[in-house]
Amino acid sequence: MTSYLYPLAAIISAIWFAVHLFIGGREIARPLRQSVELDPLVRDVQYLCWHFTTVSIAAMSLFFFLAYFLGQQPYAVAGTILAAGFTLTGIGLITVLRQSHRKAPQGWLFAPITLLGLWGLLANG
Repeated sequence: MTSYLYPLAAIISAIWFAVHLFIGGREIARPLRQSVELDPLVRDVQYLCWHFTTVSIAAMSLFFFLAYFLGQQPYAVAGTILAAGFTLTGIGLITVLRQSHRKAPQGWLFAPITLLGLWGLLANG
């Protein structure tokens, strides 16, 4: 069973990468880029952060694939740390800001990846 943990984490990460890129690009990045209400520096830094997130999610998926195919645990550690960071930040910040997790569920989407990564690390440790 543990042999499927990292590929499953990689596939879920890849799905969230695609959702972020295609749906998030259309619903978040494009309107952000076209915003005239925001200060240009604020707008551009937020757009940069959107791209940082894009790269981070792709790296997360790649790390889990590499952990599986190369059998190298440090890649799984890196993927799990990224997923845990996304989970904790996404759940915690939305809570602190008193926003709706229903409207901004992103943190919860990375929880299964975090759990799969931890499970794989504990099983292979």
